[in-house]
Amino acid sequence: MNKNTVSIKPTVECDCSKPITDAVECFQCGIPITGKPVKYNIEGKTEDFCCFGCYLIYKTTGLKGDEGTAVAFLGKFGFGYFLAMIVFMLSTYLYGAHLTPDDPQAQMFVGFIKYVVLILATPVMILLGYPILKNAFTGGRINLNTDTLIAIGAFSAYFLSVYSVFTNKHSIYFETATMILVLVTFGRYLETSSRAKASNFMKKLMELSPEKATVIRDGKEIEIPRDDIKLGEILKVKPGDKIPADGIVIDGQGHVDESLLTGEIKPVLKKVGDEIYTGTVNIDGSFKIKVNKPAEDWTLNRFINLMREIRASKAPINRLSDKIAAFFLPLVLILATGAFIYWFYVEGFEKALIVTMSVLLISCPCAFSIGAPLALWIGLGEAMREGIIIRGADVLEKLSSVKYIFFDKTGTITDRNMTVSYLKLEDREILKKVCCLEKNSEHPLGKSFVTYCEKQGINCDCKVEDFKVHFGFGVEGIVDGEKIYVGSKKFMEKLGYTIPEELREIEIKGEEEGNIPVFISTDREVKGIVLFSQKIKDEAPIVFNVLKKLKIKFEVLTGDTPYFAKIIKNKLGIENVRAGLLPEDKLKIISEKKREGKTVAMVGDGINDAPALAEADIGIAMGCGTDLTRESANISLLGDDLRKVPLVILLSKKVKKVIYTNMFWAFIYNIIGIGIALMGMLNPIIAAIAMVLSSAFVIANSVRVKNW
Repeated sequence: MNKNTVSIKPTVECDCSKPITDAVECFQCGIPITGKPVKYNIEGKTEDFCCFGCYLIYKTTGLKGDEGTAVAFLGKFGFGYFLAMIVFMLSTYLYGAHLTPDDPQAQMFVGFIKYVVLILATPVMILLGYPILKNAFTGGRINLNTDTLIAIGAFSAYFLSVYSVFTNKHSIYFETATMILVLVTFGRYLETSSRAKASNFMKKLMELSPEKATVIRDGKEIEIPRDDIKLGEILKVKPGDKIPADGIVIDGQGHVDESLLTGEIKPVLKKVGDEIYTGTVNIDGSFKIKVNKPAEDWTLNRFINLMREIRASKAPINRLSDKIAAFFLPLVLILATGAFIYWFYVEGFEKALIVTMSVLLISCPCAFSIGAPLALWIGLGEAMREGIIIRGADVLEKLSSVKYIFFDKTGTITDRNMTVSYLKLEDREILKKVCCLEKNSEHPLGKSFVTYCEKQGINCDCKVEDFKVHFGFGVEGIVDGEKIYVGSKKFMEKLGYTIPEELREIEIKGEEEGNIPVFISTDREVKGIVLFSQKIKDEAPIVFNVLKKLKIKFEVLTGDTPYFAKIIKNKLGIENVRAGLLPEDKLKIISEKKREGKTVAMVGDGINDAPALAEADIGIAMGCGTDLTRESANISLLGDDLRKVPLVILLSKKVKKVIYTNMFWAFIYNIIGIGIALMGMLNPIIAAIAMVLSSAFVIANSVRVKNW
């Protein structure tokens, strides 16, 4: 079979017991298929579609998702508009038929025009109206949604006109029925294309991964599709190529651009042993990498899945708009029925029908339906462009009401990469074991110490067993059979060790200079001390000044000694800096502030601050890079730029303002419009135009989020 041909009888398979989370997604629209998937041959592969309509959209446009749907709406609008305008022009002739009632030729021509208009209007009703009618009436019942209002208005006008044509009556409203559907289709094109533009970031992510990869099999280089890459295979990457899979560099070195994934603008040097990620770009090196993860765990794929989860989420204000629409629709039907009865007795059937159609169309809550989700999704997309991953629309909404922010110090206010300013440890073998132990740590101090050891030429290749993290204290483990402890003074005291006087003096002097002291011990005694110098981030003063202008209060919570807390107070002008805290102390402080009724945020590195991030209303993890597994954080910042904290708060406030403007407009528009329609002062076509203009206003207002 040719790859572009399609079997006449599509194969249908179904596992109706399958939960929605396990259901396959439609190839075109991406919605999970809970019923019977319809399978069609697309370019040699069998793909699942939720319905024939999605297949037709894909075959017609060649585009998937909202972009394909938008192009389909545009095509239907163009076709419908062409026929509807002809219907409209011919209908103007029918309106003047009463001027020549005694002219038999004129009346015969009028009869002919009626049938022409019927023939032209019917394709419009089928192509544009059938999908709306299907959404309004499915499974033998009426669905209370916006399509119900449109279907009742448009098809009542159409069938009344059909009846009038065959009975030679004068109630011809084909132009009204067709123009209503044309305007509604145009409105949905605007809405869908806006959603498609808001989704461009996810599309850009999906385009990062190359379609082909060069794999080495049996000593030969073979080009294969990306989807055929298997765990454990060796891939070759040339300069300028995109990395096709996550893996470990086993040969070669060079610089890689990871900016879109990590927020790091500078190219990162990758050498043997370093991890490399799919979607990043090899700038100047030549690599051989070994694939170390299955495809579903590749960083880029996890990123894309996270974006899909975020897009599916709903904020409380979004759910509120849905509830308003659900309450509003029955009310509109009651008002429309009442208007029909009143005007039927006052001026007859035709006037009653016109007024009813006007009420149904002007009250269509499209603005309510798209006002909140569109603004939220654009806001989430803008955040993603800035390297800010917000895990849900509800998080973005809640963030706008934050009144109090707690900051961790290490890696948040100070630079993540510290330097070893002093080391007192005479036994070089223990130094090597400490390096091996710290290689298992994610803490910035541990990483900084490993970097220092590598620069000293120390080979950290010992065997580490029973590695354990004591949050707020330090780490321990068995290295080459010897127990090693690395941590704070409190950790040593907790273990029952006495710190030698010489090391105490070094500790006190180091703290006075703003350094962080870390002790090293075996299972017998304290062996040494390391001092880490730390630098306050250049952007920190700007960040706290902005928060003051936003009238957001803040504190710094740190496990460090009061010495450095005093330095932070003096340099940044922060009044509240609490030092010497353990993780449980931070939890207690956050809980107390929440009990005061304030919305609280916590900013930390997402590693040793996980409990505090989870306890806060909003947890913000700094410097996540490609690590998207920090589930304790509501917001993940790619990179270490502290300015992203006030940036995302400003964005959330802008989104909230736009949503409230949309909701206010939708409410006022419906109240005024329904009132005018009930008085019989509104033509159905004008009502349909007003409905489209209302949606256009909401879309344009939502796009203002991009100007934050």
